[in-house]
This record gives sequence, C-alpha cells and structure tokens, in this order.
Amino acid sequence: MPAKSQAHPPNKSWLRITITASETISDPIADFICEQTGGVEQIPVVSANAAQEQIVGYLENGPHAQEKLEKITEYLQELAHLASEEGKTRLETEIIADEDWNKTWKEGFKPLPITAHLVIKPTWESYLPGPGEKVIEMDPGMAFGTGHHASTKLALEFVEGLFHDTKNPPKTVLDVGTGTGILAMAAALFGAQEVLAIDNDPEAVVVAEENILRNNLNSTIKADGVALADIPRQFDLVIANIIHDTLIDLAASLAARLAPNGRLIMAGILTGHQTDNIRAAYNALGLKHQETRSEGEWSALLFMQP
Repeated sequence: MPAKSQAHPPNKSWLRITITASETISDPIADFICEQTGGVEQIPVVSANAAQEQIVGYLENGPHAQEKLEKITEYLQELAHLASEEGKTRLETEIIADEDWNKTWKEGFKPLPITAHLVIKPTWESYLPGPGEKVIEMDPGMAFGTGHHASTKLALEFVEGLFHDTKNPPKTVLDVGTGTGILAMAAALFGAQEVLAIDNDPEAVVVAEENILRNNLNSTIKADGVALADIPRQFDLVIANIIHDTLIDLAASLAARLAPNGRLIMAGILTGHQTDNIRAAYNALGLKHQETRSEGEWSALLFMQP
C-alpha cells in the first residue's frame, strides 16, 4: 500500500501508534489515523492466517495525546464490531525521540492525478497542468481527505462528472463533513459559484480554511462549523463523504437541503449491505438513485431530487 508520511518539528518526543489489522478494515483505519496524526504508513504483514497490514502513525507526545489515543481506541472497537473483526485488531504504542522526518514525508507525497481533470499536489512540488486540468495544492493535515482514499476519489469522480458531463452544472454546493475541503475545492475549481463547506470538527474547519485560502478559493468557498440542521437553504449539489451510520442518521436532513433537480453524492460507504441500505433509505425519502460506483470495498452513490 502507498505510504502517507508526516513531517515532525524538531526537539519533540512522539507517541508511535502501531495498529495491526485485517486488510478488510486497514484502509478506513489508516484514514482515521491520518485524521488524528496528519500522516500514516501502511505496511503489509506476512501472515499464514490472514492478509493483514500494520498502520503506523505518530502523535506529538503532548497534553492532547491521551485524549486522541482514547478516540482512536474507541474508533477501532466500533469498526471491528461493525466488520465482525473483534479480537483481530491490535493496538500498540511507544514513546520515541524526535528525528528528522521531513525528507521521508516529502518523498511520500507527490503530485497525484485523482480524476481525468484533477491533480492534487503538495506545496513543495511544481506541476504544470495539462489542457483542462485543475490543480489543488494541499499538504497533509489533521483532517481526512488528500484524495488518496477510494471513497474520496469516487466522490471526486462524481463531482467532476456533474460539471463536465451535464448541460446544467451545479451553481451552489454544500459539502458536509468537509475534512480538508478537497471536495469543496474541486467543485469550486470545476465551476461552482458558491460553496459552503461544513464540519463538526473545529480542527477540520481550520485545515479546510487554510487549504481554501492557499488555493485562492476563499471568494467562492466558506468553511464553517455550523450544524447541518441550522442551514435553512437548499443547494444544487450536496456532497457527504462520511460513514454509513452517519449518512443514515442525516438522511432526512441531507434530502431536505437539496433543491429541485438537485444532486446528492454520498461516499465512505462499504460495498454490499451498507450500499444497499443507503440506497433503500434515500429512495424511501423520494430521491431517485442514479448511479453507484465502487472501488475495492468502497462505494459512492449519486441521487437526484425529482
């Protein structure tokens, strides 16, 4: 698996977190650890019993380390239960002295073509876009979404398609659970006139704001911690790359934010039961399912408000 590595400031100690888990759930674990630490490395484990991976991340050994470690432990327990992987996931920690991580970090994060028309690049890399290509400049941060994960990529493909393959592309966009702001920024670059990017994690809002400003999109995108229920208006496009259970809980609220003929993109959903469940729940609200795309164990769905 590709490595996502993190730069660490000098003269600090770090809490190294090593999680050994089945390949079935290693990707969502890696993304969650990346959200907490800013970067991870995924290492295949040779095992006679099952395909496994180690996910390694580093937390600054400061006042918030224990709180984040408890959050990680709770997430692992919940994910293992949902995936029937109880007892198969191991968490180990170790305090280590600081080293110079910058070179490794930068070598692991290069310009990455995500879709046919979108490239993600770090600030320290130069990239000359080809005809029709848009470029998002973004460094790894303490929020989910650098475009590497299948759920983000699938959502981006749907976003791109709505702006390139339709006669009436969306003008207004709501990105729910924006993380780094990558989906909101893609919508703005592809032509959206107004984008609201919301997240209930204050750190994610800060990271999104920084990325939006870095890409000179602050005149089009507003990042905010406002709750979905407190948004009174409707949008041409609503995007929600979260997790299955939250998408079920928010179903009525997400549907209510869609303008007539509006589109809803959802990702972060496992293929199989979760995908079927999402499709049934949103169809029951009167939305029309238009397409499901899958990559590996992940799916994204596109709905329309009639």
